[in-house]
Amino acid sequence: MQQRTINTTQCFHCGDQCIGASVVFDEKAFCCKGCSSVYQILNKSNLCDYYNIHDASGVKLPEVLDQQKFAFLDNAAIAANYIVFSKPNQSAVKFYLPQIHCSSCIWLLENLQKVHTGIYFSSVHFPTKEATVHFNPASISIRAIAELLASIGYEPYITMDDGQATKRHQKMVSRTALVKIGIAGFCFANIMMLSFPEYLGLETITVDGLNATLFRYINLLLALPVLLYSGSEFFINSWFSVKQRRLNIDAPIALALAVTFSRSVYEITTGTGGGYLDSMSGIIFFMLLGRSFQTKTFADLSFNRDFKSYFPVAVCLVNQNGTTTYKPVQDVQVDDTIRIRSNEVIPVDGMHILGKAEIDYSFVTGENEPTSVPIGDLVYAGGKQLNGPIDLLVVKPFSQSNFTRLWNNDAFKKTDKNIYSYTTVISNYFSLVVLTVAFSSFVYWYDTNTAFAWQAMTAVLIVACPCALLITATFTEGFVLNIFSKHGLFLKNAQVLQTIAAIDQVVFDKTGTLTYPHASSVTYSGEPIAPKDLQVITAMVAQSLHPLSKAISKELGEANIILEHVKEIAGAGIEAWENEAHYKIGSAKFVGNELAEAAGSEVWVSIDQIIYGKFIVQNILRAHVNRLIHELPYPVSVLSGDNNRSEQYLKAQLHRPIGYHFNQSPEAKLQFINALQANGQSVMMVGDGLNDAGALSKSDVGIAVVDNTIQFSPASDAIMLSEQLPLLDQYIKAAQWSKRLIKTTFVISTLYNVIGLYFSVTAQMSPLVAAILMPSSTFTIVFSTMIGSALIQKFCFKPIIDLKPTRL
Repeated sequence: MQQRTINTTQCFHCGDQCIGASVVFDEKAFCCKGCSSVYQILNKSNLCDYYNIHDASGVKLPEVLDQQKFAFLDNAAIAANYIVFSKPNQSAVKFYLPQIHCSSCIWLLENLQKVHTGIYFSSVHFPTKEATVHFNPASISIRAIAELLASIGYEPYITMDDGQATKRHQKMVSRTALVKIGIAGFCFANIMMLSFPEYLGLETITVDGLNATLFRYINLLLALPVLLYSGSEFFINSWFSVKQRRLNIDAPIALALAVTFSRSVYEITTGTGGGYLDSMSGIIFFMLLGRSFQTKTFADLSFNRDFKSYFPVAVCLVNQNGTTTYKPVQDVQVDDTIRIRSNEVIPVDGMHILGKAEIDYSFVTGENEPTSVPIGDLVYAGGKQLNGPIDLLVVKPFSQSNFTRLWNNDAFKKTDKNIYSYTTVISNYFSLVVLTVAFSSFVYWYDTNTAFAWQAMTAVLIVACPCALLITATFTEGFVLNIFSKHGLFLKNAQVLQTIAAIDQVVFDKTGTLTYPHASSVTYSGEPIAPKDLQVITAMVAQSLHPLSKAISKELGEANIILEHVKEIAGAGIEAWENEAHYKIGSAKFVGNELAEAAGSEVWVSIDQIIYGKFIVQNILRAHVNRLIHELPYPVSVLSGDNNRSEQYLKAQLHRPIGYHFNQSPEAKLQFINALQANGQSVMMVGDGLNDAGALSKSDVGIAVVDNTIQFSPASDAIMLSEQLPLLDQYIKAAQWSKRLIKTTFVISTLYNVIGLYFSVTAQMSPLVAAILMPSSTFTIVFSTMIGSALIQKFCFKPIIDLKPTRL
């Protein structure tokens, strides 16, 4: 069928709004040719039921796919890393597909055999977003499978380190934690049920050979896996804390569990009682459950990504005879010639020997404008080539590049800060108080009644353990962490939540954080340009791949003429000859304006050596960032690797005193954070690129801003979705409220401890009292944290009305 264009509102494939003319195929509207192409592939393979599972569930596809992007998979040594099964007529390959998001994705990916006959079958593991494809290697190659997946919108995410091994380990740990919770919960419920005769004072009654003694020994057997398996982490953590000559929150808990179990064994074996196994099992169950709330949102995120996640696994090697092969990046040697294609990351330092090099170093340096590199100059690792293919002569191998050395600098690595939470600090004092009370109770009763002395001391250790304190913190922090994740901020651990509540200085990166990374506004300042001349200028910028030219071309629209005499000079501008007129666009110096002072990213225009004016291309401030900056109750600073041309515009938009620091290298940003901390300030750093890595690492709280959670980001304490940046002040407020909630529930748990201590020191702690008091304390705290967390979500997070982006 022929393609035509119509006006519509929603793409049939991906659901995005169609801007302007849409592409129509088979009487269905699409926002771009990429989405139309995916539909045609599915339609040809009779897989259009994909759209019936979820409307507009497709993944948006670039209109132009790089045909050589997966050519490195033709290298058998590289492809072998992704093969999970192999025999002569059948192999299986596993790819990470981050685009998987719904049941439609699973259905389509598990029907790939209908798209290509060389595929036997495929399966999807949704939690890890991995697809395993079983295929006939004689009919289809691994490269062809990757290209097939990319053609339907599921491009495999392949880098030197995609982080999947770490994620699989995290998920294994998570599954182990769930098993421990399940065992503890099962045993706890059964021990409670078998203990009812003890609660009701019926332990002396025997019915059909069943008596309290039998139930007590069954409880003891049920308690063993709870203590030795489910509760093992408390004893392990305590042992490590003792070896480090400090006590953490787990140490007094482990002591209380050991005393509880020992006294229970004594009472059961001597026939003097049923012990406190129900309380012990319940405490372990609820503490593990609370900890699971804190950790369950982290498994799909990478807070400590290695620099290898930024680079491709292989690079195109140009041989002496002009042929190309692919070699693993780490095997590239000095004097090799490599080819970098458009939008590829440069993995090594090299000399530019062929092609037009327009390098984007924004991720490494923060400089917003691309750098034109002439033939013979050095190109550094970490940059991205923007303008077609270039050839480089390698001068430093991958392991010795400036990028690798910068990343491996200890100052740029994120390490866990040695800061103890206030729950740990309180537990230390609490432990001393409990031990003092227990010993005093023993001394008080020893001369009167030795049995009462041992009973009082052990009862104090059982009832007054800091279990309630731990449950208070874990449940509160777990609930708040889940609230944060629902709103697009993912914290590395609960300690980060406590640190956020204590900050008193916020530092922002500018490019890509406060501003949109790939959006800009274009305005013209100068003499009016005649329509016929404007058509020539439109055609000139349309033929250039420079980012500034692209921005202007997008603003001016499509060109109606094709120029035959055009010349582009790298780093200067473009000139053209049309209708006996000489047109120039580019830098002020290029068009002949030697005296102009740069006030932004400017593209000057001259016609027949007469300067008409300039196009000013500027960043767009993220929507609602001005509101955020105004609402933050702390001093605010802005660090940028870019020049200071946008300072006046920032001042005009942000409307509050801010410390602006431009032309900042990664080392300078790190030193700035150091200086603030030296003055006693607790600093939050918000950034997005490698140039922010040192500052993010050194700051008390480092937040990496990303467009999606699979995007490469430097090591950080938290990962924030970029559209949620305007909510930063609300996250800080919620963290402060959570700290108050923990303190409130601490008071509640302390009241229960006081009541329990009264019964303990007076030697009145019976199984019935323990069965009522300890679960009541736990349930009250859990209920209080649930109510408090609901109030935090209701009163701290308020939606922001969607407004148009604010232009600088």
